[in-house]
Amino acid sequence: MVGGSGGSVTVGDLLLGRLHDLGVRHVFGVPGEFTMGFTGQVLAFDGIDWVGSSSELNACFSADGYARVAGLGVIVSQFGAGELSSMNAMATAIVESVPIVSIVIAPSTEVLREHAQIRHSLVDSFPDHWVQVARQVTVAQTSLTPECALREIDRVLAECWSQQRPVYIRIPADVARTSVPQPSRRLTRPEPISNSAQLDAFAVAAQRRLTDAERPALLVGNIPIRLGLGPAVAAFAAEHNWPVATQAPGRGLFDESDSRFVGVYSGSGSRDSIREVVEGADVLVCMGVTFFAWNGLFAVDRDPDRIINLERDSAEVAGTRFGPISMVAALGQLHEIAPRRASGWPSGEAPLIKPSDLARAGSRPISHERLWPALQGVLRPGDILAGEVGTSFFGLATMRLPAGVTVLMAPTWGAVGYVIPASFGAGVAMSERRVVSISGDGGLQMSSQEISRMLTFGQHPIIFVINNRGYASERAIGKEVGRGYGEEIPDWRYGDLPAVFAAEGTFAVHAARTEAELADILAGIEERPNRLTLVEVMVDPTDLPEGMPQWSRKAAAPQT
Repeated sequence: MVGGSGGSVTVGDLLLGRLHDLGVRHVFGVPGEFTMGFTGQVLAFDGIDWVGSSSELNACFSADGYARVAGLGVIVSQFGAGELSSMNAMATAIVESVPIVSIVIAPSTEVLREHAQIRHSLVDSFPDHWVQVARQVTVAQTSLTPECALREIDRVLAECWSQQRPVYIRIPADVARTSVPQPSRRLTRPEPISNSAQLDAFAVAAQRRLTDAERPALLVGNIPIRLGLGPAVAAFAAEHNWPVATQAPGRGLFDESDSRFVGVYSGSGSRDSIREVVEGADVLVCMGVTFFAWNGLFAVDRDPDRIINLERDSAEVAGTRFGPISMVAALGQLHEIAPRRASGWPSGEAPLIKPSDLARAGSRPISHERLWPALQGVLRPGDILAGEVGTSFFGLATMRLPAGVTVLMAPTWGAVGYVIPASFGAGVAMSERRVVSISGDGGLQMSSQEISRMLTFGQHPIIFVINNRGYASERAIGKEVGRGYGEEIPDWRYGDLPAVFAAEGTFAVHAARTEAELADILAGIEERPNRLTLVEVMVDPTDLPEGMPQWSRKAAAPQT
């Protein structure tokens, strides 16, 4: 909404206008009795489209995928039952650092003021339970009144953008329709803040630490992606000849076809060549890296003496923190003082198996060792690649992606069922880009409904379903401790799912049990499919992708 002098606007339209100022063009949600009025406002608003979802959980995952390619995602849900359904996805967003605005439409101001016992409450006359829950998974919250609407909307949206994390806005249904003065100016994105004295002190400390460095390296996480620092990181690596490794959440930031890219670092589950670079660095610059006290996926030896750690709004050198300093400012300082690395490093080039390299004759079963290099050969520059946790996570870690691929993954929080709704949301935001989704059978069983939305919107993703008849990661842990944990699941007819959701001809389905069948399917996949394509790939339940056996041993250790 373009600001102007004078006039009035409803609170609902004020919020939509501010979101539009920040680049939002779609909102995801599920209608309900409390949301009907606001949903109507969305439908009538010029410049933002309503996108219905099958559940609030899926809507929020879709907003997550949308935010990762468009900048900011929005979900609309109703008080109580609706907003609680989205909380798992909101937790994903705060952990994975994804900016989502959760708009919750509540009962009227009078009903809330009187503490009435109402639907979607605990019938205990306390309507603020869910605000308390939202505080745990959002970085800013507000409940709007006409008097505070403009100030609070701008405050919360500024926090969402600055911190690149989710926020919560509750609007009583009557407030959404109340008129308030129209703002005189558009809402602009806040600029990052750096204290000049602290930035100078950081530069001095970093230069002292880098002076004698012979084996420096760069490890990137997901925050630089949200801040759009890909070009700056690429320029730094090129000028100083540093090797670059990435954590799984940080994939897509650095061009993996670059000779300086060494691979995905996942602690003890990483390839030796990658561990040698990261763990053997005398100075390791970490950008938005996720540190854990224990895990089998992202562990980094946090010897503070050898780490320069850049966060969103601070920096740390050998355990000493400086701030507020924006990540872009800190990287700029490093660019000026970092040494050029003269020594080389081991190559961790991932193998590539073209479809023509697969066994064309006989009945050779599909193994993870050959599946993932073959799927790598399907990817093209500029694709959007969505990968599920579990089997897909480990398989994708072995692949080297083409330039310009955007990666949608949520491995830190690790909620299963993320891929299909996130792929749908990304497809809404960027309909011109090809979407490749790789899910396990367990993940697809949790959120397959959003395939219907893909078909409704005329999207043409390529969906690979890795069918190993269960939750492979839990099965692997169970094997380590000598007992199962209910990891088996019903074996669906996955190829029949699209027919449930749409008419014949709008999709294509394939199933591969052997390398020969997979080779034929992959050879026939178009550069730009003209319909949704679902490929079910059957693998032996006992076969594990590279990295999963090491991880399962670590994951099982505390239980033995």
